[in-house]
Amino acid sequence: MLNPTSLLLYIFNWVTLNPEQQEGRISRHLIPEQATPYIPPPATFPPDQWGNRVPDFSQVGYRRGHLPLPTTIPVAFTLQPSIDPRVNDRERIQKAIDWVGRQPFQKVLLPDNKTTIQARGVVLLQAGIYRVQGSLILDQSGVVLRGEGNGPEGTVLVAMGQFKHDFINLNGLQDPSFQSTSEYLQAHVGSRELNPRNPYVVQDDDVAEVADEYIPVGTTRLPVKDVSNFNVGSQVVVERLSWDNWIERLGTDHIPKRPSEPARTMDWDPKQYELRYVRKIKAIEVKNSKAKKSSIASVGSRHGKNMATPAANAGGAGAASSQTLQKSDTGSNDSKQLKQQLRQPHEHGQQLLQDQMNDARRIGPQAVLRFVADTNRTGLAQPLEAEQDFAEIQVVTQEESQSNDSDRSRTNRVPGYLHLDIPLVMNMDPVYGSGSVYNFKRQHHIPSDVGLENLALWSEHDPNNAQDERHAWFAVLVDHCENCWVADVTTRNFVSGIRAAPGSKHVTIQDCQVLDPVSLRSEGGRRYMFMLQGQMGLVKRCFATDARHDFITGAKTAGPNVFVDSEGVRGNNDAGPHDRWTTGTLYDNIHSYGLNVRNRGWMGSGQGWAGAFHVVYQSSADIPSRFQSPPGGTNWVIGFDGYLGEQPIEFEGDDATFLDPESKDIGQIPRSLYWAQLVRRMGNSSEAAGWAERMVGVKGKSRYRDRLEGEGRKSSLTLDEIVLADEAIKSTRRWELNEDEEEDGGEDVEAEERISRLRQDILRMELEIKESGHEHLLDLYDDDEDNIW
Repeated sequence: MLNPTSLLLYIFNWVTLNPEQQEGRISRHLIPEQATPYIPPPATFPPDQWGNRVPDFSQVGYRRGHLPLPTTIPVAFTLQPSIDPRVNDRERIQKAIDWVGRQPFQKVLLPDNKTTIQARGVVLLQAGIYRVQGSLILDQSGVVLRGEGNGPEGTVLVAMGQFKHDFINLNGLQDPSFQSTSEYLQAHVGSRELNPRNPYVVQDDDVAEVADEYIPVGTTRLPVKDVSNFNVGSQVVVERLSWDNWIERLGTDHIPKRPSEPARTMDWDPKQYELRYVRKIKAIEVKNSKAKKSSIASVGSRHGKNMATPAANAGGAGAASSQTLQKSDTGSNDSKQLKQQLRQPHEHGQQLLQDQMNDARRIGPQAVLRFVADTNRTGLAQPLEAEQDFAEIQVVTQEESQSNDSDRSRTNRVPGYLHLDIPLVMNMDPVYGSGSVYNFKRQHHIPSDVGLENLALWSEHDPNNAQDERHAWFAVLVDHCENCWVADVTTRNFVSGIRAAPGSKHVTIQDCQVLDPVSLRSEGGRRYMFMLQGQMGLVKRCFATDARHDFITGAKTAGPNVFVDSEGVRGNNDAGPHDRWTTGTLYDNIHSYGLNVRNRGWMGSGQGWAGAFHVVYQSSADIPSRFQSPPGGTNWVIGFDGYLGEQPIEFEGDDATFLDPESKDIGQIPRSLYWAQLVRRMGNSSEAAGWAERMVGVKGKSRYRDRLEGEGRKSSLTLDEIVLADEAIKSTRRWELNEDEEEDGGEDVEAEERISRLRQDILRMELEIKESGHEHLLDLYDDDEDNIW
């Protein structure tokens, strides 16, 4: 609630402390070193009272983060800017993108000189100004849109038009009726047609229940009641369904009402918190209840009765949709009933599960609870005496424990463990929700190895209205694709910046800048500069100005996701998890105007807890920050360089767990947790750190070929030339030709002279633009407004 004392303290701290913080501070995105000199991370950070540990975040980003971006993909198509400012370049650029998307794949060697990928080619936009009225879409694997520089003298794409739309889309799931033309976008108010529901189909006969025991964050060993339908190397969805008592525990069943608009605040509905995490199976461990031993199936082998037959389409990739998944018509009735039962407490009631948990607490160091409950929430773990590490404690076989599905005849179950590639970032507590794991198939094509790089993106807007919103919204939207990237892109004057939406997976956004947004300054849904809503996303070495939320996640973002070595200045709100219950985000060496991980209460429409199992590492903020942990979850803060204090709008919640090092150990902790974990995965040595620095660190920044000059520049390809290259493209007349000129083949001397004079005028105007500081790029063409709109 509004607290006058907190508000005054908040303003006082900002006025008095901000100059000191600004002075002498190194910009995060300009830090010259990433992984070297290498200091290993702690083998294990202390777990919380439930056994949850700081996860390993090292496998986020393009190709899991340790491979350089594929700047070696050959150029397949080159375009020059149009000479007339009235030309809409959208169709010409889009047809070039589509043409490259129909070419055959070719093997491309990455800059590490070891790894090859399948790619089609690069559409190269040579330096100059391109005016695009509408959207551009990259929806085929192996296609890259590249410019010749992200400054005013490089390749500048101007988003034209007085209507709301997302400008450049890396998106494999567009509705067949969708068009990127300005007419369509205006009629349909944006580009929501790019986000159809239910893109994935569950293989119902492969649904398996997660064992009824507490499964902590940070583990990759998932106990499952039946592993017989799974295969090593397959991708699966780990799903956690929420019950009413979990919502009650969080207090989000009675969120305080917004004082000014009570009706706007909505309590949480457990049916809307079905959390899904895509993982790959690295090994399958089968439990032997008689011999008390486990056998592990490594990559390439199969164990269990049905493991010889791969699950249909189990090898598919892509992030699970946050929407309700469609059901396969071939699923068995038994498995459909199982799936339905998982959505509510089992028939023996929740009391049975509570009794099981109480029994486990009395027994001692079992897999359910390993640490004494810390009722004071100090964050200090108090380990019980045990000879074995938590990860190695044998789990009691489910056949010998109380089972709540004895009414079903499933004598062929094979209990065991699925060893996953990436740790869980959400705990699974059978008292507060059920868990399942299943194979899935993709309903639509999901492209990979799609890139956008080395470009400047500008949004046209009303220069006389600093809050104009009748123009392009997100500069870049990445959705329904995996192993994609946005690199060396500068955006200016859009409402928001670069967004990796819920359907994205393993996306890298690096060395990008989102500058000078034009919109309402403090209204919701605006000025989201770098936004991760998918899984395994990575933002590194990025910079933003004038944000509301410069480094944020959205509602129910699955994770893990990482923001590292990035900075926001002149903001007016905060970075951190936004909206409702995001899990597993690392904020590593991030600086922002504000940085919070907390209970958001009635903010928005009743956002409640922003999430759990986040890590704030060696980060800073200009104004006091608030870090809280929700009931049953933990948020960790390590080495925060800033001030703590209540917020002007404050909601109940325990403090987060602070794992600050002792003063004697200050110089012995890694500068960056993400880079240290990455190096540990790659070999845990100074040599591995040097390799990471050369491949994906500062020294491994993307390098592009030199700009072609003079005779080396390829002439601009017209639409007719594209048609000659690919007959599948329908011929479209250029604007400067009329039907009589095409039919007669005659030359209009007067038109040629006008074009020549126009070309000279363009050169003169562009020179004036550069000399004036590039501040009024679009204002020079106000006389042509009627033609543009």
